[in-house]
Amino acid sequence: MKLFVVALLGLLLSFGAAPPRVAQGQLSPTGTGGVAALASTLRQLGSTKRVLMIGAHPDDEDTQFLVLLSRGMGAQAAYLSLTRGEGGQNLIGPELGPELGIIRTEELLAARELDGARQFFTRAYDFGFSKSADETFRFWPRDSILKDVLDVIRRFRPQIIIAVFSGTPADGHGHHQVSAILARQAFDLLRDSAGGPQKFYRSTRGDPTATTLSLPVGILDPILGQSYFQVASASRSECQPQSPSIPGHGAIATAWPGDVGRCAPRHEGSAGREQRE
Repeated sequence: MKLFVVALLGLLLSFGAAPPRVAQGQLSPTGTGGVAALASTLRQLGSTKRVLMIGAHPDDEDTQFLVLLSRGMGAQAAYLSLTRGEGGQNLIGPELGPELGIIRTEELLAARELDGARQFFTRAYDFGFSKSADETFRFWPRDSILKDVLDVIRRFRPQIIIAVFSGTPADGHGHHQVSAILARQAFDLLRDSAGGPQKFYRSTRGDPTATTLSLPVGILDPILGQSYFQVASASRSECQPQSPSIPGHGAIATAWPGDVGRCAPRHEGSAGREQRE
């Protein structure tokens, strides 16, 4: 039998064919991403700028901001999602619960490949919609989830932390409120430590009139041949179960003039804004 397999392999190779595993693993060169990937890497070479965005679920993040930071400004950006989205809906298949969490985890990792940011998670389980932060904390052990957030901050060492949500009932979902509450608590605990975060911002997504500064992301990257808005839209489209082919958030960016501030992604506009608290 072994002799037959060897002979068959030789016959296939003699006709220019190869088994899929051989063709993929040995005969096809490994992709490197080309000039665009190299240029992106060089932008970050030696960079000490690190920004961590914290939200509750996959697709809470502002992809356009992540693209602007990593692809446009050469910063090391990351998104910390407290959950893996196990409690969300699935518009494209039957998977729910842990199976959906696996799918959404892979989607976030694929999105980060496009927008250039890193991805982190905590042990929090998405149990579905929650009406308040108090209700969420009844299901999530606060000390354990806070420890996970602190561990990520210590590993990634961001100078700037951005909470996607405000941490108030205006956020609606209890998970959203808790993500901002823990983000601020972690910042307060580490801000005076060696290498700790220096500035904290919270989103004014629900109140764009409160913002003061905007930076457009519609600028064309000459190497990518796309605007940062377009790259973000491609990244955002990886989130299929929640809303297939969903576009990216409104183009946003921010500046950091104060110790504590608010950055606002504007869905309808071409720029986001930031306001000092």
